[in-house]
Amino acid sequence: MGRKTCVYCGKEITKRSREHVIQNALGGLYESEDICCPECNNYISSCIDAPFTKIFNPIIGNIDDFSKTNNTKSTPAYSGIVSYKDKLYHANIKNGKVVSCPDLSREQRCDISKIPVQIISYDFNINNNDFKTGIAKIAFNYALDKGIDFDILKGGLDIKKTGPNIQAITFNYPIIPFYPLNPIDSFIELKTNFNLYHTMILFSQHNTLWCYIDLFNTFQYYVLLSESMPAGTHVYENYAQTLQKINRKEPTLDIFSPKDIMIYAQQYGVEPCMDLSEFSRRIKNAIAKKSQKQDLQSIISSKMSAMPLEYRLNIMQDTQKLIAFGQSMHLYFDENDCLIPENFRTLTISEDGTKLLSYPYAINTQISHDIKPLKKYTMDKFERLTLSLCQKSR
Repeated sequence: MGRKTCVYCGKEITKRSREHVIQNALGGLYESEDICCPECNNYISSCIDAPFTKIFNPIIGNIDDFSKTNNTKSTPAYSGIVSYKDKLYHANIKNGKVVSCPDLSREQRCDISKIPVQIISYDFNINNNDFKTGIAKIAFNYALDKGIDFDILKGGLDIKKTGPNIQAITFNYPIIPFYPLNPIDSFIELKTNFNLYHTMILFSQHNTLWCYIDLFNTFQYYVLLSESMPAGTHVYENYAQTLQKINRKEPTLDIFSPKDIMIYAQQYGVEPCMDLSEFSRRIKNAIAKKSQKQDLQSIISSKMSAMPLEYRLNIMQDTQKLIAFGQSMHLYFDENDCLIPENFRTLTISEDGTKLLSYPYAINTQISHDIKPLKKYTMDKFERLTLSLCQKSR
């Protein structure tokens, strides 16, 4: 049975309202009917979601086959920096094309469509309350939908009312940015192919409740939802999804040997067989059932399996690197090289390799002493994102 009263206004829920845990405008597919009433849902949508999702318009407008359930054909406008004859200009962009650039148009005295400009970067304003509130709201939604008692979460929620009417809703949970503290995470984030996906991990540690959020494989944060978890409580949930529509076109199978069958079987996750009509049927069914929702283990394992030989050899030549790499592998993967989900992004290892640490607390300790590694990592991730997006515009 669903929630009886709205978490925001407290009124009885007489009509169920679907709320996207990750905003639909960002391609979020995960919905919950167990959070709020339609009136409060509308308030959240206009006052919290709209300014938050606007920040990500440069990404949304540059993803081919971007998948969302509402306003599927709408394409947002956004701003960025363009280059013309080695000079930079601020421009307005839509569908990967520059639609206006006032300074350049004035200089050249012609329409921008006649000027061969190159898009260099996009504007992302994340140092504001709209961004922090949007991230915190995602964590709050996910925790509620996974059955966390509202009384545990309400400490970070500020609701202002005039009588029964909502005037303002604010999410004030502490937020800690992620950056890698072990070699496995550094490799996954900076040395593998860049893919666009969303991830959430909800986990408890001692008396705390955290939610790790990764939007577009770039905007990565820990949200501290509570420091008053009941003793002995264990919470762990994870969610991951891709952002592009699934290509369900059946492949042309070029099979000349049993080895070819094994390659296709691994690619589509089906059992191999020598009956080609049956094998083709299995692949067809696998494609039909494929979902944008992804298994966290599959995402991480595929990245690890792509580790180049040169990278491994480089690690083996440095004893300190080799020890740290081995310890991180032992933390994240079992003897069968399967991901241990409850350790991934929740725990890390101290620099001397002697202690397991809470990942968010370890990051918080590090950045309180030296923020330079975080800044460098953030810039590296933005460069990977920008490169991925700008490739569409060239």
